[in-house]
Amino acid sequence: MLIVSVAYFLLLGSDATVVLNVNTTVSKSVVLPCILMTPTPIGLNNLRFYWQDEGKYVLYSFNKGEEKPAHVKERYQARVTAFPQDMIRGNISVKLRNVTLKDNQKVFQAFAPVSDSRRKPIVTPICQITLHVAVPYESARLTVNEEKMTAVCTTQRGFPKPWVEWRLHYLSDKSQHLVDQRDVNTTAVQDPRDHLYSLRSTIHIPGDQYQSMTCLIYNPTQNETLITTHDLNKGEAEKSLPDWATALTVTVAVVLSLCCSCVAHHMYWRTRQSSSPPDCADL
Repeated sequence: MLIVSVAYFLLLGSDATVVLNVNTTVSKSVVLPCILMTPTPIGLNNLRFYWQDEGKYVLYSFNKGEEKPAHVKERYQARVTAFPQDMIRGNISVKLRNVTLKDNQKVFQAFAPVSDSRRKPIVTPICQITLHVAVPYESARLTVNEEKMTAVCTTQRGFPKPWVEWRLHYLSDKSQHLVDQRDVNTTAVQDPRDHLYSLRSTIHIPGDQYQSMTCLIYNPTQNETLITTHDLNKGEAEKSLPDWATALTVTVAVVLSLCCSCVAHHMYWRTRQSSSPPDCADL
């Protein structure tokens, strides 16, 4: 009797359920963790557990030392494996392969027989895992129109909907200013076919003296941030020259080029020991 009771573990009712959130990336494999707290190693012939989703579809089943693939729903077949070498230590975790966005927000539960207060075995959820799936966004792009004093930050084909933050960097003391979200116009459009988002965020650049601006796009599931920065023109010296100054610059460049050609021609004739090289005006 003592040996049999070990298979039911020393847990009491559903309030022993462990609730976790697990993040992963599309097309990757992810472990749905679950550990049975047992005082002694578990005999596999006495072990029984299974995993199912919120629709009560089974993704893995184990009973008395054997996997039961016949109980597994088709969508999970060949996608879910366990860790048999660790089961004797109470590890009933499973690995889900080839994750897709269809798995996003799914709730998975592991069930196993446990003993209630009267030592009567009942099947109850041991672990509950909510899966969050991400698709990495492409690199962010920042475009600035300094005449209209506007900035546009864009990124494409990611999931879930990202968070956007703008920062302006002061020229005077190198400090930075976080742009109020009320001054940010952000639009995220979701493709109905693959559910991926494309984002466009726009701000009006205030009239203060700023050195640069930064757009940050954060993927909350992936916990990664795309960062792109644009350096603004610093003062009058770096602005475009007026037309007359441009024309003068071109004229000076042409004169210098002709002078250099003349000197080079004289040196050429001198190396040939010519008695009288032709005048530059004749060239």
